[in-house]
Amino acid sequence: MLEIEGEIETIIYCNEVNSYTVARLITEDDTITIVGFLPFINIGDSVTLVGEFVTHKDYGEQFKVETFRKEMPKTLDALERYLGGGSIKWVGPKTAEKIIKVFKDETIYVLEKEPLKLATIKGITEEKALDIGESFVQNKQIWKIVGFLEEIGISSSYAKKVYEIYGINAVEEIKSDPYRLIDVVKGISFKTIDEAALKIGINQDDEQRIIYGIKYALLIASYNGHTCVLKNNLLDFTSTLLQISDSTIAIFLNQLKVKGTIVIEEREEDTWVYLREFYEAEMFVAAKLIRLDNVKNRKQIVKIEEKLEKQEKENKIKLSEKQRSAIYSVSKNNVCVITGGPGTGKTTIIKSIIELYKKEGKKVILCAPTRKSSKEND
Repeated sequence: MLEIEGEIETIIYCNEVNSYTVARLITEDDTITIVGFLPFINIGDSVTLVGEFVTHKDYGEQFKVETFRKEMPKTLDALERYLGGGSIKWVGPKTAEKIIKVFKDETIYVLEKEPLKLATIKGITEEKALDIGESFVQNKQIWKIVGFLEEIGISSSYAKKVYEIYGINAVEEIKSDPYRLIDVVKGISFKTIDEAALKIGINQDDEQRIIYGIKYALLIASYNGHTCVLKNNLLDFTSTLLQISDSTIAIFLNQLKVKGTIVIEEREEDTWVYLREFYEAEMFVAAKLIRLDNVKNRKQIVKIEEKLEKQEKENKIKLSEKQRSAIYSVSKNNVCVITGGPGTGKTTIIKSIIELYKKEGKKVILCAPTRKSSKEND
């Protein structure tokens, strides 16, 4: 990896969501194109970048940034460009020139400690002077957030989201409980957060570490479609994840149960563990299905066997016995679950059901997790 220093000359492109940026950087020897996740970067910023040169098939040589840190401008000319770059409230290139001309080497001190002195410059009121000072200090705090995240091994691409949630006190908030990042930053892994937490001095048996480890294990299960996990499997997974004994994890499981964060349910000979929100969602869906199943069936098709046989002939298809049985079940019952792997004929069943009910003058509504799934059966 190479380390280079320079000043942001222009910003060619910046993704507002994740801060992926393409910019031009002026170094001592050259002007180069840089690419990478660079939150809060502005024209005139002095930066130190770590990364490597790569060749893009369309745009040629670029410096791909892995990590970076902002630096306070080292010369008055650089400081003037930074102040006039648009990141400081009320300050453009002309006002920046005036500030540097009046305060010279004391400019940073005045901005941070005595911003009211800025009101001695024509065009800057006391109110604006305070705003300018506050904006300058806020920007420095943002730099600290980016630098801190990089320091503990968390990509700067998360810095913008962290700042939006915690503001200028983000560093202190994260130091007090780094695991809270799991709840607020999508896409960041527990392993990344855990390594960062241990790096800043969180103990291996810290209460928050174990609690978040348990919650993470339950979330991982949900990614595979499970709303709950067998208690013994949860203990084994979390123990391996945290390198903590099963007995210690069991203690915190009980604490989470008392707090209402999780639900532990005995079913037959097994013990199952839910995150509270998943348990309540499952109970809600179950109650709705039972209620729906118990109302009068108003959609049963009379002589469905004959109508389905006629429809098969019209469409020149031959349904299997299982497909026919599934369609009859839909007509007979208010609630029906049809399962099967790819290629077992579920789509054909759905299309046949839709056609049957349309011929009965019924309106059919399809719901699906993705637009593509529902459109396939339009």
